[in-house]
Amino acid sequence: MTAHFPSGVSNFKSDPTVALVRNVIHPLWVKTAHPAYTRYLREFQRNEYLRPEELRDLQMQRLRQQLMHAYRYVPFYRLRMNEAGVTPLDIQTPEDLRLLPVVTRTDIQKHQDLMVSSNVPSAKRLRNQTPGSTGSPLPFYIDKERVDSRLASSARFDQWAGLRPGDWYAHLWGPRAGAIEKSETRPAWKKKLLDRDLTLNTTSATDEAMAEYAEVLRRHRPRHMLAYAQSAVMFADFCNRNGIRDLAFESMIISAQLLSDTDRSLLEDVFGGKVFNRYVCREVNVIASECEAHSGLHVDADALLVEVEPSPLLPASMGRVLVTDLLNRSMPLIRYEIGDVASLNAAAECSCGRSLPLMGAIQGRISDLAHVAGGRKTTAQTTTSGQATMSEAGHGQVARATPRHMLEIVAGAGYAGETREPAWTVQRRSEARAELMIVPVQSGAADASGKQGFGDKSGPEVAISTAI
Repeated sequence: MTAHFPSGVSNFKSDPTVALVRNVIHPLWVKTAHPAYTRYLREFQRNEYLRPEELRDLQMQRLRQQLMHAYRYVPFYRLRMNEAGVTPLDIQTPEDLRLLPVVTRTDIQKHQDLMVSSNVPSAKRLRNQTPGSTGSPLPFYIDKERVDSRLASSARFDQWAGLRPGDWYAHLWGPRAGAIEKSETRPAWKKKLLDRDLTLNTTSATDEAMAEYAEVLRRHRPRHMLAYAQSAVMFADFCNRNGIRDLAFESMIISAQLLSDTDRSLLEDVFGGKVFNRYVCREVNVIASECEAHSGLHVDADALLVEVEPSPLLPASMGRVLVTDLLNRSMPLIRYEIGDVASLNAAAECSCGRSLPLMGAIQGRISDLAHVAGGRKTTAQTTTSGQATMSEAGHGQVARATPRHMLEIVAGAGYAGETREPAWTVQRRSEARAELMIVPVQSGAADASGKQGFGDKSGPEVAISTAI
């Protein structure tokens, strides 16, 4: 992987402790805290280059095992299958999964007790929950061994971007337990010896906090960045506005939100390295990740089965994303609708040579769809494409969808206070137009995780006006 860094940036800081952490401290830690990690990592690395038919056979074997487990030990699925007149033996191909009902967040909230496996002891499972960015937090259970395999999946994808145990990395994230708003001025012992992350919580980060964070990065010179899309763009915009061009990353692993082509270009221009998009859901971990060929996102197909199912409520080229976790027994998620929309069209193969299938482009959350006249919808991605032509709009910040058939865009640095951009075609395929209007507010409508979008502000009563 070759990176072209901004002028004035020299070699990354050499750290003699990297080899110690990578070869001694990290292996000892995973052996003690996550004993199944190394086994899964080796297996996942082998699976990348299985023949396609071998990978499909492995996926079907794990699917059948999960379905049999769910039918025997999880009352919710036994009831659902019986009501549908289906048994695990009826599922012979991934396409046969359509015989089973979709599982929704509401199902989990209403029937959580019925969804917990009766044969997994409480000592072998952990309770987790989503941060509540799409509503109330969603609790769920995960096997301790599945924690190990999730870490292994993430490590596999990290390695595609060059990030390995022992490497320092910039970590720009939203709120989480124990996070602080200002940058950490000095890594704690655990960060020095194991985690190696330099964290900035961007939920309410000020220019002062970002300037301090830039100094932290100068001291450590991490080679990689791991960040929420909006957090990374916020920091890149800060560096760009303040003429900071001496920070560089070989790779930037970006997740949690759609990254527009404009924002991707901004990150690569300011920091010099390559962006690796990653598609993540807390309930099932990494769903798909971009490799060094940058031809799309490879599905984590030896741990998950991903469907993109057409819906009459969506444009013909899109479908809702359904995920089945093939390895978690404590609380199986089978055909779980995570609330996202993806393209039905995916490339047949990637030039990298890996057999892990490519996923169609992620279009956004179902709740981020604005209704277009005629019953169709448009996505957040199309509005950010429109914003790319609006010189006075802030990066990727849609404030709200209004009852006046307009989408209000957060003002950027060049907004003068009296101008108004012309209407722009939001979705040419549907011949619909939306009037994108700049509004002078301080920031976009960010949720608790730092993500932005229409959310529930774009209800059924909000429609985008038809073509003029």
